[in-house]
Amino acid sequence: MTKLRSVLLALCLVVAGVVLPVGVAAAGTPGRVVSVEPLPANLWLPNTARAYRVQYTSHNVRGRPSVVSGAVFVPTGRTPRGGWPVVAWAHGTVGIADNCAPSTNGRSQRDVDYLKAWLGAGYAVVATDYEGLGTAGEHPYENGGAEARSVIDLVRASPRVDRSLGSRWLAVGQSQGAQATMFTGSIVESYAPELDFRGTIATGMPSQWRTLAEVAHVYDPAAPPIPEALLIISGLAVAHPTTVHPSELLTPLGKDLLDKSRATYCYDDLAAQLAGKTNADIFAIDDNERALVQNLVDEDAEIPVKEYAGPIFIAQGTADTVVYAPASKTTADNLTAAGNDVTFHFYPGADHDTTLQAALPDLLAFAAAHLTP
Repeated sequence: MTKLRSVLLALCLVVAGVVLPVGVAAAGTPGRVVSVEPLPANLWLPNTARAYRVQYTSHNVRGRPSVVSGAVFVPTGRTPRGGWPVVAWAHGTVGIADNCAPSTNGRSQRDVDYLKAWLGAGYAVVATDYEGLGTAGEHPYENGGAEARSVIDLVRASPRVDRSLGSRWLAVGQSQGAQATMFTGSIVESYAPELDFRGTIATGMPSQWRTLAEVAHVYDPAAPPIPEALLIISGLAVAHPTTVHPSELLTPLGKDLLDKSRATYCYDDLAAQLAGKTNADIFAIDDNERALVQNLVDEDAEIPVKEYAGPIFIAQGTADTVVYAPASKTTADNLTAAGNDVTFHFYPGADHDTTLQAALPDLLAFAAAHLTP
Protein backbone atom coordinates (compact mmCIF):
# COMPACT_ATOMS: atom_id res chain seq x y z
CA MET A 1 0.00 0.00 0.00
CA THR A 2 2.84 2.38 0.81
CA LYS A 3 4.44 1.67 -2.54
CA LEU A 4 1.11 2.30 -4.31
CA ARG A 5 0.74 5.68 -2.56
CA SER A 6 4.28 6.61 -3.60
CA VAL A 7 3.56 5.73 -7.22
CA LEU A 8 0.34 7.74 -7.19
CA LEU A 9 2.14 10.73 -5.65
CA ALA A 10 4.83 10.51 -8.30
CA LEU A 11 2.22 10.42 -11.05
CA CYS A 12 0.44 13.45 -9.59
CA LEU A 13 3.69 15.40 -9.43
CA VAL A 14 4.60 14.51 -13.01
CA VAL A 15 1.16 15.65 -14.20
CA ALA A 16 1.71 18.92 -12.30
CA GLY A 17 4.92 19.50 -14.21
CA VAL A 18 7.50 18.06 -11.83
CA VAL A 19 10.52 16.21 -13.09
CA LEU A 20 11.36 13.70 -10.39
CA PRO A 21 15.06 12.94 -9.90
CA VAL A 22 16.29 9.47 -10.73
CA GLY A 23 18.36 8.09 -7.88
CA VAL A 24 20.55 10.33 -5.77
CA ALA A 25 21.57 13.73 -7.07
CA ALA A 26 25.16 13.82 -8.23
CA ALA A 27 27.47 14.67 -5.36
CA GLY A 28 29.05 18.09 -5.73
CA THR A 29 26.62 19.24 -8.45
CA PRO A 30 24.61 22.22 -7.17
CA GLY A 31 21.01 22.81 -8.17
CA ARG A 32 19.89 19.18 -8.48
CA VAL A 33 16.52 18.14 -7.08
CA VAL A 34 16.89 15.63 -4.24
CA SER A 35 13.20 15.39 -3.33
CA VAL A 36 9.95 17.18 -4.04
CA GLU A 37 6.51 16.90 -2.48
CA PRO A 38 3.32 18.93 -2.49
CA LEU A 39 3.42 21.71 0.08
CA PRO A 40 0.63 21.32 2.66
CA ALA A 41 -2.31 23.58 1.86
CA ASN A 42 -1.96 25.56 5.10
CA LEU A 43 1.48 26.74 3.94
CA TRP A 44 0.36 27.98 0.53
CA LEU A 45 0.52 31.67 -0.27
CA PRO A 46 -2.51 33.46 -1.71
CA ASN A 47 -2.58 33.61 -5.53
CA THR A 48 -0.89 30.20 -5.76
CA ALA A 49 -1.93 27.51 -8.23
CA ARG A 50 0.65 24.88 -7.23
CA ALA A 51 3.17 24.72 -4.40
CA TYR A 52 5.94 22.30 -3.53
CA ARG A 53 8.47 21.64 -0.79
CA VAL A 54 11.84 20.88 -2.33
CA GLN A 55 15.20 19.58 -1.21
CA TYR A 56 18.07 20.37 -3.55
CA THR A 57 21.86 20.26 -3.68
CA SER A 58 24.12 23.22 -2.97
CA HIS A 59 27.55 24.03 -1.56
CA ASN A 60 27.70 24.76 2.14
CA VAL A 61 29.60 27.42 4.05
CA ARG A 62 32.81 25.38 3.72
CA GLY A 63 32.29 24.73 0.01
CA ARG A 64 31.25 21.11 0.45
CA PRO A 65 28.21 19.41 -1.13
CA SER A 66 25.07 19.89 0.94
CA VAL A 67 21.30 19.60 0.78
CA VAL A 68 19.05 22.64 1.33
CA SER A 69 15.27 22.89 1.53
CA GLY A 70 12.85 25.47 0.21
CA ALA A 71 9.46 26.01 -1.42
CA VAL A 72 8.26 26.77 -4.94
CA PHE A 73 5.01 28.67 -5.57
CA VAL A 74 3.46 28.85 -9.05
CA PRO A 75 0.97 31.68 -9.61
CA THR A 76 -2.60 31.28 -10.79
CA GLY A 77 -3.47 32.09 -14.39
CA ARG A 78 -2.24 31.08 -17.81
CA THR A 79 1.49 30.49 -18.11
CA PRO A 80 3.02 33.30 -20.19
CA ARG A 81 5.14 32.63 -23.22
CA GLY A 82 8.62 31.74 -22.03
CA GLY A 83 7.32 30.65 -18.62
CA TRP A 84 6.63 32.50 -15.39
CA PRO A 85 9.37 35.00 -14.50
CA VAL A 86 10.87 34.07 -11.15
CA VAL A 87 11.31 35.95 -7.90
CA ALA A 88 13.91 34.22 -5.72
CA TRP A 89 12.73 35.19 -2.24
CA ALA A 90 15.25 35.39 0.60
CA HIS A 91 13.54 35.61 3.99
CA GLY A 92 14.48 37.65 7.02
CA THR A 93 15.61 36.25 10.37
CA VAL A 94 13.43 33.43 11.64
CA GLY A 95 15.89 31.68 13.95
CA ILE A 96 18.51 28.97 13.50
CA ALA A 97 16.66 25.80 14.59
CA ASP A 98 15.38 23.35 11.97
CA ASN A 99 11.77 23.83 13.08
CA CYS A 100 12.00 27.53 12.15
CA ALA A 101 12.37 26.79 8.40
CA PRO A 102 9.58 28.66 6.57
CA SER A 103 8.81 25.74 4.25
CA THR A 104 7.62 23.77 7.29
CA ASN A 105 6.90 26.45 9.91
CA GLY A 106 5.08 28.95 7.72
CA ARG A 107 5.65 32.65 7.18
CA SER A 108 4.81 35.88 8.97
CA GLN A 109 1.74 37.80 7.87
CA ARG A 110 4.07 40.56 6.70
CA ASP A 111 5.80 38.17 4.31
CA VAL A 112 2.55 36.51 3.21
CA ASP A 113 1.07 39.89 2.26
CA TYR A 114 4.24 40.86 0.40
CA LEU A 115 4.68 37.61 -1.51
CA LYS A 116 1.02 37.32 -2.51
CA ALA A 117 1.47 40.64 -4.33
CA TRP A 118 4.36 39.20 -6.33
CA LEU A 119 2.36 36.10 -7.20
CA GLY A 120 -0.64 38.24 -8.09
CA ALA A 121 1.55 40.28 -10.42
CA GLY A 122 2.50 37.14 -12.31
CA TYR A 123 5.77 36.00 -10.77
CA ALA A 124 6.62 32.53 -9.54
CA VAL A 125 8.21 32.61 -6.09
CA VAL A 126 11.04 30.24 -5.17
CA ALA A 127 11.91 30.57 -1.50
CA THR A 128 14.96 28.96 0.06
CA ASP A 129 15.07 28.07 3.75
CA TYR A 130 18.89 28.59 3.67
CA GLU A 131 21.58 26.09 4.52
CA GLY A 132 21.01 24.28 7.82
CA LEU A 133 17.39 25.33 8.32
CA GLY A 134 15.29 22.18 7.98
CA THR A 135 18.14 20.04 6.64
CA ALA A 136 21.34 18.49 8.00
CA GLY A 137 23.94 20.78 9.52
CA GLU A 138 23.73 24.10 11.34
CA HIS A 139 22.62 27.39 9.86
CA PRO A 140 25.52 29.81 9.26
CA TYR A 141 23.46 32.87 10.15
CA GLU A 142 24.39 36.05 8.23
CA ASN A 143 27.06 34.30 6.16
CA GLY A 144 26.37 36.03 2.88
CA GLY A 145 28.12 33.57 0.60
CA ALA A 146 26.30 30.55 2.03
CA GLU A 147 22.95 32.33 1.84
CA ALA A 148 23.55 33.38 -1.77
CA ARG A 149 24.39 29.84 -2.88
CA SER A 150 21.16 28.61 -1.26
CA VAL A 151 19.23 31.26 -3.22
CA ILE A 152 20.94 30.56 -6.54
CA ASP A 153 20.81 26.78 -6.37
CA LEU A 154 17.06 26.74 -5.76
CA VAL A 155 16.68 28.86 -8.90
CA ARG A 156 18.77 26.24 -10.71
CA ALA A 157 16.58 23.44 -9.33
CA SER A 158 13.14 25.03 -9.72
CA PRO A 159 12.55 24.39 -13.46
CA ARG A 160 12.94 20.70 -12.66
CA VAL A 161 10.23 21.08 -10.01
CA ASP A 162 7.68 22.76 -12.28
CA ARG A 163 8.13 23.14 -16.04
CA SER A 164 6.06 26.31 -16.18
CA LEU A 165 8.85 28.39 -14.62
CA GLY A 166 10.83 30.55 -17.00
CA SER A 167 14.51 31.43 -17.01
CA ARG A 168 14.35 35.16 -16.16
CA TRP A 169 14.71 35.93 -12.47
CA LEU A 170 15.30 38.52 -9.77
CA ALA A 171 16.69 38.08 -6.25
CA VAL A 172 14.34 39.73 -3.73
CA GLY A 173 15.02 39.79 0.00
CA GLN A 174 14.23 41.46 3.32
CA SER A 175 16.62 42.04 6.26
CA GLN A 176 18.83 38.92 6.49
CA GLY A 177 17.38 38.10 3.10
CA ALA A 178 18.38 41.51 1.75
CA GLN A 179 21.94 40.67 2.65
CA ALA A 180 21.48 37.29 0.93
CA THR A 181 20.24 38.91 -2.27
CA MET A 182 23.09 41.41 -2.32
CA PHE A 183 25.59 38.59 -2.06
CA THR A 184 23.60 36.79 -4.77
CA GLY A 185 24.07 39.70 -7.14
CA SER A 186 27.75 39.83 -6.30
CA ILE A 187 28.53 36.15 -7.04
CA VAL A 188 25.91 34.93 -9.53
CA GLU A 189 27.92 35.80 -12.62
CA SER A 190 30.82 33.58 -11.53
CA TYR A 191 28.85 30.94 -9.59
CA ALA A 192 26.00 30.39 -12.06
CA PRO A 193 26.80 32.14 -15.36
CA GLU A 194 24.21 30.02 -17.19
CA LEU A 195 21.29 31.68 -15.38
CA ASP A 196 19.35 34.64 -16.81
CA PHE A 197 19.73 36.90 -13.78
CA ARG A 198 18.09 40.32 -14.08
CA GLY A 199 18.81 42.14 -10.82
CA THR A 200 18.62 42.53 -7.05
CA ILE A 201 15.98 43.99 -4.72
CA ALA A 202 16.93 44.56 -1.06
CA THR A 203 14.69 45.97 1.68
CA GLY A 204 15.78 46.61 5.27
CA MET A 205 19.36 45.67 4.38
CA PRO A 206 21.91 45.27 7.20
CA SER A 207 25.27 46.78 6.27
CA GLN A 208 28.12 48.84 7.71
CA TRP A 209 28.25 46.36 10.57
CA ARG A 210 30.72 48.26 12.74
CA THR A 211 28.46 51.30 12.71
CA LEU A 212 25.40 49.12 13.28
CA ALA A 213 27.05 47.50 16.31
CA GLU A 214 27.73 50.91 17.82
CA VAL A 215 24.23 52.22 17.16
CA ALA A 216 22.67 49.06 18.61
CA HIS A 217 24.99 49.24 21.68
CA VAL A 218 25.99 45.63 21.08
CA TYR A 219 29.11 45.98 23.23
CA ASP A 220 27.56 48.05 26.03
CA PRO A 221 27.23 45.70 29.04
CA ALA A 222 24.23 47.62 30.40
CA ALA A 223 22.28 47.73 27.12
CA PRO A 224 19.49 45.25 26.33
CA PRO A 225 20.68 42.34 24.16
CA ILE A 226 19.35 41.87 20.66
CA PRO A 227 18.61 38.35 19.41
CA GLU A 228 20.60 38.86 16.22
CA ALA A 229 23.83 39.32 18.18
CA LEU A 230 23.50 35.89 19.79
CA LEU A 231 22.58 34.31 16.46
CA ILE A 232 25.63 35.90 14.82
CA ILE A 233 27.87 34.22 17.39
CA SER A 234 26.33 30.92 16.36
CA GLY A 235 26.74 31.68 12.67
CA LEU A 236 30.40 32.57 13.09
CA ALA A 237 30.98 29.33 15.00
CA VAL A 238 29.44 27.35 12.13
CA ALA A 239 31.60 29.12 9.54
CA HIS A 240 34.79 29.22 11.68
CA PRO A 241 34.58 26.25 14.05
CA THR A 242 38.26 26.24 14.96
CA THR A 243 38.31 29.99 15.65
CA VAL A 244 35.00 30.90 17.27
CA HIS A 245 33.92 29.02 20.40
CA PRO A 246 30.61 30.26 21.82
CA SER A 247 31.36 28.86 25.27
CA GLU A 248 34.24 31.37 25.50
CA LEU A 249 32.10 34.32 24.39
CA LEU A 250 28.90 33.73 26.36
CA THR A 251 27.82 33.55 29.96
CA PRO A 252 26.19 30.31 31.16
CA LEU A 253 22.80 31.89 30.50
CA GLY A 254 23.90 33.00 27.03
CA LYS A 255 25.20 29.51 26.23
CA ASP A 256 21.94 27.96 27.44
CA LEU A 257 19.86 30.29 25.27
CA LEU A 258 22.08 29.59 22.27
CA ASP A 259 21.72 25.84 22.79
CA LYS A 260 17.94 26.24 22.94
CA SER A 261 18.00 28.44 19.85
CA ARG A 262 19.89 25.77 17.95
CA ALA A 263 17.42 23.14 19.13
CA THR A 264 13.92 24.63 19.10
CA TYR A 265 13.70 28.37 19.81
CA CYS A 266 12.70 30.54 16.86
CA TYR A 267 13.30 34.28 16.76
CA ASP A 268 10.29 35.35 18.81
CA ASP A 269 11.01 32.69 21.45
CA LEU A 270 14.56 33.95 21.83
CA ALA A 271 13.46 37.59 21.94
CA ALA A 272 11.01 36.76 24.73
CA GLN A 273 13.75 35.08 26.76
CA LEU A 274 16.09 38.07 26.32
CA ALA A 275 13.49 40.59 27.49
CA GLY A 276 14.59 42.32 30.67
CA LYS A 277 18.19 41.11 30.36
CA THR A 278 21.37 43.08 29.66
CA ASN A 279 24.29 42.29 27.41
CA ALA A 280 26.30 41.47 30.53
CA ASP A 281 23.81 38.71 31.31
CA ILE A 282 24.42 37.07 27.93
CA PHE A 283 27.87 37.94 26.59
CA ALA A 284 31.35 37.60 28.09
CA ILE A 285 33.53 39.16 25.39
CA ASP A 286 36.82 40.92 26.10
CA ASP A 287 38.44 43.47 23.79
CA ASN A 288 40.48 40.91 21.83
CA GLU A 289 37.44 38.69 21.32
CA ARG A 290 35.40 41.70 20.28
CA ALA A 291 37.98 42.53 17.59
CA LEU A 292 37.98 38.93 16.37
CA VAL A 293 34.19 38.79 16.16
CA GLN A 294 33.95 42.15 14.39
CA ASN A 295 36.61 41.20 11.83
CA LEU A 296 34.85 37.94 11.03
CA VAL A 297 31.49 39.70 10.70
CA ASP A 298 33.12 42.11 8.23
CA GLU A 299 34.52 39.13 6.32
CA ASP A 300 31.35 37.04 6.24
CA ALA A 301 28.49 39.52 6.32
CA GLU A 302 29.50 42.94 4.99
CA ILE A 303 27.85 43.78 1.67
CA PRO A 304 30.52 43.38 -1.04
CA VAL A 305 31.45 46.58 -2.81
CA LYS A 306 32.28 45.40 -6.32
CA GLU A 307 30.65 45.14 -9.72
CA TYR A 308 27.35 43.26 -9.53
CA ALA A 309 25.41 41.36 -12.15
CA GLY A 310 22.36 43.42 -13.07
CA PRO A 311 20.77 46.52 -11.54
CA ILE A 312 20.12 46.97 -7.82
CA PHE A 313 17.16 48.48 -5.95
CA ILE A 314 17.69 49.22 -2.25
CA ALA A 315 14.62 50.30 -0.26
CA GLN A 316 15.05 51.65 3.25
CA GLY A 317 12.53 52.92 5.77
CA THR A 318 13.56 56.01 7.71
CA ALA A 319 11.97 54.69 10.95
CA ASP A 320 13.77 51.34 10.79
CA THR A 321 15.33 50.58 14.18
CA VAL A 322 16.53 47.05 13.34
CA VAL A 323 19.11 48.19 10.80
CA TYR A 324 20.71 51.63 10.69
CA ALA A 325 18.95 53.55 7.91
CA PRO A 326 21.84 55.94 7.02
CA ALA A 327 24.14 52.93 6.60
CA SER A 328 22.01 51.67 3.73
CA LYS A 329 22.51 54.96 1.90
CA THR A 330 26.27 54.77 2.51
CA THR A 331 26.37 51.27 1.07
CA ALA A 332 24.26 52.32 -1.92
CA ASP A 333 26.61 55.24 -2.61
CA ASN A 334 29.65 52.95 -2.38
CA LEU A 335 28.06 50.50 -4.81
CA THR A 336 27.27 53.30 -7.24
CA ALA A 337 30.86 54.52 -7.05
CA ALA A 338 31.97 50.97 -7.90
CA GLY A 339 30.11 51.25 -11.20
CA ASN A 340 26.76 49.65 -10.40
CA ASP A 341 23.29 50.70 -11.54
CA VAL A 342 21.79 51.41 -8.12
CA THR A 343 18.35 52.79 -7.33
CA PHE A 344 18.04 53.87 -3.70
CA HIS A 345 14.87 55.13 -2.05
CA PHE A 346 14.16 56.23 1.51
CA TYR A 347 10.55 55.63 2.60
CA PRO A 348 9.66 58.28 5.21
CA GLY A 349 8.09 56.88 8.37
CA ALA A 350 8.40 53.24 7.29
CA ASP A 351 9.93 50.85 9.80
CA HIS A 352 11.65 47.49 9.34
CA ASP A 353 8.33 45.76 8.61
CA THR A 354 6.28 48.39 6.83
CA THR A 355 9.00 49.22 4.27
CA LEU A 356 7.91 46.15 2.30
CA GLN A 357 4.45 47.54 1.56
CA ALA A 358 5.65 51.12 1.27
CA ALA A 359 8.17 50.17 -1.39
CA LEU A 360 6.06 47.56 -3.18
CA PRO A 361 4.75 49.72 -6.07
CA ASP A 362 8.29 50.86 -6.87
CA LEU A 363 9.65 47.33 -6.60
CA LEU A 364 7.00 45.88 -8.91
CA ALA A 365 7.73 48.62 -11.43
CA PHE A 366 11.46 47.85 -11.20
CA ALA A 367 10.76 44.15 -11.73
CA ALA A 368 8.51 44.78 -14.72
CA ALA A 369 11.19 46.97 -16.31
CA HIS A 370 13.95 44.41 -15.91
CA LEU A 371 12.16 41.09 -16.35
CA THR A 372 10.88 41.76 -19.85
CA PRO A 373 11.88 39.04 -22.34
